[in-house]
Amino acid sequence: MQLFAIPTGNLKLDGGAMFGVVPKSLWSKHYPADENNLINLSMRCLLVVDGNRKILINNGIGDKQSEKFFSHYDLNGDDTLL
Repeated sequence: MQLFAIPTGNLKLDGGAMFGVVPKSLWSKHYPADENNLINLSMRCLLVVDGNRKILINNGIGDKQSEKFFSHYDLNGDDTLL
């Protein structure tokens, strides 16, 4: 069995919400926050190859949310994966 991570874009989320009780002084060394305390995170799909079987696991963000939702999370990437 082989596993492949396929990059599909980025999004920004609130660093404090992501790391909870972990002090910002620790997590910000690896995930620097912008002026709004948002950190950049990668979105990926997982391709599983097992013999003749190929399974693409896409737990993506979808397109059912409002424009406000998408603007808040600063999503970027493209829809050319499939």
